[in-house]
Amino acid sequence: MTELLGGILGGLGLFFFGMWLLTENLKKLASRRLRRMAQRWTASRFTALAWGALAGSITQNMTALTFIVVSFLRSGLIATRSALAIVLGGATGIALLVMIVTFDIKTAALFVLGLAGIAAVSERLSKYRSISASLFGGAMLVLGLVLLKEAAAPLAEAPWFRQMMTGTGDSLVLAFLVSAALTFIVQSSGAVSVFAIGLASVHVVSVDQALMIMYGSFFGSGAIMYVLSAGLTGRSRQIAMYHVANNALLCVVLIPLLYAEIYLGIPSTKAMILATDLDLPQQLALVIVVAALLPMAILLPTLGVSARILERLWPTSQIDALSRTRYIHDNATVDVETSLMLADLEQRRAFGMLSGYFDLVRKDERVEPYREASRVVLSEIDGFLSGLPVLHPLQGVEDRNVLLSRQMLLYWLEDTVAEMCTALAGLAGRADLEEFRMSVCEGVDSVFLALAHAMEDGDRMDWDLAVRLLGDRGVLMRRTRAKYLEAVAPMRSSDSTAIIRITGAVEEIFVLMTRLVEDMDPYSDAQARGAPPIVAAVQIRDQRATPPISRKRAGP
Repeated sequence: MTELLGGILGGLGLFFFGMWLLTENLKKLASRRLRRMAQRWTASRFTALAWGALAGSITQNMTALTFIVVSFLRSGLIATRSALAIVLGGATGIALLVMIVTFDIKTAALFVLGLAGIAAVSERLSKYRSISASLFGGAMLVLGLVLLKEAAAPLAEAPWFRQMMTGTGDSLVLAFLVSAALTFIVQSSGAVSVFAIGLASVHVVSVDQALMIMYGSFFGSGAIMYVLSAGLTGRSRQIAMYHVANNALLCVVLIPLLYAEIYLGIPSTKAMILATDLDLPQQLALVIVVAALLPMAILLPTLGVSARILERLWPTSQIDALSRTRYIHDNATVDVETSLMLADLEQRRAFGMLSGYFDLVRKDERVEPYREASRVVLSEIDGFLSGLPVLHPLQGVEDRNVLLSRQMLLYWLEDTVAEMCTALAGLAGRADLEEFRMSVCEGVDSVFLALAHAMEDGDRMDWDLAVRLLGDRGVLMRRTRAKYLEAVAPMRSSDSTAIIRITGAVEEIFVLMTRLVEDMDPYSDAQARGAPPIVAAVQIRDQRATPPISRKRAGP
């Protein structure tokens, strides 16, 4: 029993830690240059498929891979067709690694583990540390899968397990359900399939049950994606549902074929794999490979049709458009001054987007999708600024640092506004708190609109008005808290907590906005205020030549 638990837990631990170590170190290697390469190489459906296969073999988690693809799609790095091809390739990558694990590669994995570990801690090879750590994580992932496969042997000898299997007979439905539940929990169809292959290798389960476990892992993978993608909209939802539909289609086709083969004697998948000269583990792994390659062969030529169907079912939302940066992109780094100006414009756009949170409160709509879009834009700005020293060493250092400091203010401001609006949305339907809810919403949003308008047209009067609207709101918020918390009618504790959170957030928002105005006001000393000189100079130069931009509320 101890050996059994040690093998299972140890295998899962190595698998998950190896997967985490691998992905975390690959993030460090994901520079802007690598992103541009990925963008160029995924332009073709075949290269996108190859990238997906590589990513699938690395992550061994279609849920994680799909959300990575969604983030790339939202930031405009890849097109919808390329995203669908990557999803198809991801399933192939997982299947190929499962096939590899069925061979005796434990010794090879240990060699890679040892060499990569030595290289990762070596000072002489410190510049290759991320690569070494990635190899170390990959070897741990493979070793974890090998241990899961080998854990089936002590399980076969456990009397309680054999008694349980005897009691359930040759139940295919039970195998399917248990597999789907396990995959839903561990979020890796590959790990569950490898364990099923190990059980079949030592004759704990039949070939039919092993096949149903694999099919159950497909269903479980699709189920977890369906649940986690419930809050997605537009193109993001399209990619998630494409994965769900593929897995559901596999189950709809493969399960009836298996039953027809068992009860009607019609040869299909099982007969095909048993007819090969491979050992049983490789024969079972071949099912997963076929289940990945057949849909790929059918769906790859029809990516355009699939994209149009998905667009019709889940139309592109305004959130998708907001998620894409307007001024910065991977090719906008020709010279450092232009790059800094574009980053400054994108930061101003990100600030203007914050007013959209208050529109959601007015309409009683969910904040989470809009918040994710705001975070995507801020993340893209952050990555753009972080990549400038690589492309332009020792150029524009001071101005870049100023924009990075402003970026932190925007992160804090976005987080505070989102939390406050979430709390305001939670008070919807409360007649006794509706006045408080809408007065906070309209009062704070009016200041955001004034600042956003001043940033757009750069007019001196607009800046002066925006500055006058700012100030310490501490006294006002303390009075507001006292008014509602000391009301005659008893208030629920949740409402009291919400009022405290909201009024505290208002104070923090005005402090952060004051710092931003000091930083971005073009009519003060540009360097003392912190704005890049080129940005301030252009704004002051063009303020009279550019007609005022009509005031618009940034919203979803």
